[in-house]
Amino acid sequence: MKIQLQIGFGILIAAVALYLYFQLSQLGKVRQSEETTIEQATAPSKTETETPSTKLQNPYDTPDPADPRITRLKNGNVLYNPSIEASRSLSKTIEPKRALETIHELIDHYRFAYQENPVGVENFEFTEQLLGKNRLRIVFIDPESEAIQGNQLVDTWGTPYFFHPLSGQKIEIRSAGPDRQFWTNDDIQSANSSTVEATM
Repeated sequence: MKIQLQIGFGILIAAVALYLYFQLSQLGKVRQSEETTIEQATAPSKTETETPSTKLQNPYDTPDPADPRITRLKNGNVLYNPSIEASRSLSKTIEPKRALETIHELIDHYRFAYQENPVGVENFEFTEQLLGKNRLRIVFIDPESEAIQGNQLVDTWGTPYFFHPLSGQKIEIRSAGPDRQFWTNDDIQSANSSTVEATM
């Protein structure tokens, strides 16, 4: 009888040990599964890391040496080629209204980089920012352009343009016209239409 009790007690101990072993191994599998789930939840997905964005990237936010829109100069300046190319059409022979549209286009390129217009009151302040005196040293206008005299943008008749910011996103530009006097009947003016961003 005593031997039977000892055998029964031994079987009970073995059964409890097997039960605990089974439970602990199941708990380990659950914990490992939870850790794998957490790692998968926190790790970036392949679409986040490998799929290129279809949205047009601002070349200044995500600099890419292979970006054909950008030429980086040894002096640290960055040429934004679409804007530089547009600025080369500015000359004494360009139609005055078209010249205003081109200057608006250059400012649109500036706004694409900085999300706002150049800041200033005087012509030279706007011109210098377009020439690269800005935070990222981006050049938006060809320094050799015929439309630059000194550090000012001038119209067909050699008179500096008048820049009138209407907001951080909108600006009016005025040419004095053939009489070279502002606020007369032959003045030519226009406000930006922000049409450039769609093509950049």
